[in-house]
Amino acid sequence: MFSFYTFFHCLIYLYSNTLLAGAQKHMEPTIITKGIKAGEAVQEYIMERLNAMLSHAQDSIKYITVRLSDTNRIRSGFKKRCLIQLVLPGMSPIVVTEFAADVKGAIDNATRRASRLLNKTMSKAKSISHDTLPLYFNKPFLAI
Repeated sequence: MFSFYTFFHCLIYLYSNTLLAGAQKHMEPTIITKGIKAGEAVQEYIMERLNAMLSHAQDSIKYITVRLSDTNRIRSGFKKRCLIQLVLPGMSPIVVTEFAADVKGAIDNATRRASRLLNKTMSKAKSISHDTLPLYFNKPFLAI
């Protein structure tokens, strides 16, 4: 006989496992390349840098896009570009672009800037007071 008690514990077990599965889920960025061969080593390096820099706000990030490209900046010496886009739910996306002589330098600089910008955005969002309006008003809104 299947009792309510057993049913309730099954629901709690399923719910807790889905929460744990969600907590163990790592950030999976979308990596897009243009003119650069991003092998497994580069992808692992990107994952390592993103996890190191953005792990504190992992629950706040909806998804991450990393774009690597080769540019024609011969005069300046910076030929590699790394663009990181962080999408936060309910906020405008954070987009950071960095140029460097090599791919790893561009990734390092972009993740560092993205982390600083994310921290700044999150602290501003926390500092905004979220007061609710009362259910009734003594004066009408549009008193003409």
